[in-house]
Amino acid sequence: MNDILIKGGTLVPLGGDSRIIRKGGVLVDGNRIKDFGKYRKLEKRYDFKRSINASDKIIMPGFINTHNHFYSTLARGLSMPGESPRSFEDILKNFWWKLDKNLTKESIYYSTLIYLLECVKSGTTTVIDHHESQSFQRGSLDKIAEAVEEVGLRATLCLGASDRYNKGKEGLKENERFLSRLDSDPSDLLKGMIGLHASFTVENETLKRAVELADDFDVGIHFHCAEGKVDQEKNLEKYDRRVVERLHEHGVLGKKSIAVHGIHLNDHELDLLSKTDTKVVHNPESNMKNAVGYADVLKMSEGGITVGLGTDGMSSNMLSQMRCAYLLQPHQKRDPRIGFTEAQKILLDNNPRIVEEISGWNVGKISKGALADIVLLNYHPPTPFNSNTFPGHLIYGLVDSEVDTVICNGEIIMENGSISKMDEKRISEKASEVASEIWNRVK
Repeated sequence: MNDILIKGGTLVPLGGDSRIIRKGGVLVDGNRIKDFGKYRKLEKRYDFKRSINASDKIIMPGFINTHNHFYSTLARGLSMPGESPRSFEDILKNFWWKLDKNLTKESIYYSTLIYLLECVKSGTTTVIDHHESQSFQRGSLDKIAEAVEEVGLRATLCLGASDRYNKGKEGLKENERFLSRLDSDPSDLLKGMIGLHASFTVENETLKRAVELADDFDVGIHFHCAEGKVDQEKNLEKYDRRVVERLHEHGVLGKKSIAVHGIHLNDHELDLLSKTDTKVVHNPESNMKNAVGYADVLKMSEGGITVGLGTDGMSSNMLSQMRCAYLLQPHQKRDPRIGFTEAQKILLDNNPRIVEEISGWNVGKISKGALADIVLLNYHPPTPFNSNTFPGHLIYGLVDSEVDTVICNGEIIMENGSISKMDEKRISEKASEVASEIWNRVK
């Protein structure tokens, strides 16, 4: 007998299927989608244990975030003493590096829990995370993994090794240890990568060892790439190479690797990323906040680069991130004709492709055999809702809708707006206590 029939909603399958199916349904069997279509036909064809009434709701695949920092949850409201940072390097040195140097086992766990609960509420079911905690590295990915499995969402994890501390050795060892753990004890909800911090903080020997580990475990490398001009300047000064040129020479690039941001790149670097099929993840809100510049994702896409969408820890809401990515393009180019379809393609088509190539998960679509990661959105279209008008509804309507129900890996995480298995109030109170302790140390 099948587990769940979601029935009666307006179904948006995605994954190359442009149909809008009214009075649609999705049949979930175990952790996969067994069938979908008109719900009346599914009711007659199959037996099932329970049903979820999706009337007046939109049924969609769960959303995907291809670059995040769980620990950034602890930064909300934090201000550092002294003069406000004037440059991106100042922001790193006087804010983020001070924060990640003081993280603890407990703070990592609670910052992850809080972010994941917000993911549930925004319909995000898969996250590719990049962790930093230079004072607590060994075992840090286990604390993140513990929170991920407790909430029940999917995450691909790594720790960003940096030669700012311990010559990068401890960070690489933590990536190796966690990947070895997953090899011996696989999880439906967890995958791993090798993480590197911005390349100007990573020596050649660390690059070499990172590539060796990635080859050993057949995974990609997740790294920040030319987010600020300082990355290019220090690479040129020390190595006489631009960022992507240096990474390419050391074998860091590849189809399973993620170059995050990619703002200050020249045409040759973009060509290297394209030829190696290295994925680039755009984080528009973060880039605007840090005043680091504008990533020309339209040029990247035209050049054959698969561009994904992330939040860089700014939020968990991928629809609002997509709208920001769209609005940034016509604003920057002074051309109102561009960005609308491209931003949606990045979120709805490219993010699932990136996750499948990097983590092996068949997500981001409602199709037979796909993993059962499904969200129900409360949305009453005030204008005709069909395959032609869906893009407009997505950016100008669904982006502000409430998430009603979330299913991940076939398990109901939230139903009717309630996450019953988690005590959100207690978790938030504890997270606040932990954050206060971290802030006192940082200041």
